[in-house]
Amino acid sequence: MSFNVQVTNVNSYLGTTTGREKLCRFVQYFARFYAFYLYRQGAPKDVFERWSELKNHIGNGRKFFRLLKPIEFVQTAVHSLNTDNEIFRLTSIVKHLGNALYYSSEVFVLTTAIGFYKPNNITKIQRFGWKCWFISLFASIMSGLYKYRLLSLRSKMLMKSERQSEHEKDPELDLQEKQLTKAIHSNSYQLLQDLVDIIIPSGNLGWIPADEGVIGIAGVITSLMAMNVQWQKTSK
Repeated sequence: MSFNVQVTNVNSYLGTTTGREKLCRFVQYFARFYAFYLYRQGAPKDVFERWSELKNHIGNGRKFFRLLKPIEFVQTAVHSLNTDNEIFRLTSIVKHLGNALYYSSEVFVLTTAIGFYKPNNITKIQRFGWKCWFISLFASIMSGLYKYRLLSLRSKMLMKSERQSEHEKDPELDLQEKQLTKAIHSNSYQLLQDLVDIIIPSGNLGWIPADEGVIGIAGVITSLMAMNVQWQKTSK
């Protein structure tokens, strides 16, 4: 790949709001991990606090990107009412309403951070938001596991059809196999991302023994995964 093409791909990626937001998310969680690492290594206070402040400021900056996100998630939840499959319909509604409530709570976290409006119960609001995020990810994981089961059944049926026509190449079966392989990979990728991501709200709430370092690494991993998905969409 030529240098000009690489630069074009980078510009295309950074030209999207999602691309920039995911890059900021990566830096935020890396700073969260590194600040904890420096603290555990006994670094001077001003050194690890520098990275902690970077984490806080980038986190607040990302909240500006997502101020109107609740509207998008509510709309998607409403559209999910038309989904035929009951499991997918229920998990999609829970997932998107959970995200809508989480991002709504983040608005008050942001107004508190910048000193614009400070609710008295901001700690409760923030914890409520983390719970909503956890519920959203849990619903997504349930949906992913259910979809994996359906894809596995389709795969078995396809293999049976291929065995029946093994002496005769069927272009339609080849196409179905490629589509199924792509769907399985996409679903497995999202499922893995959700499983790692759910560590973050669980750790924030104290439901699992995850320190700042573990939460930071989880955020770095899922940020890179999300960046890769966006890169695939924008690169040529």
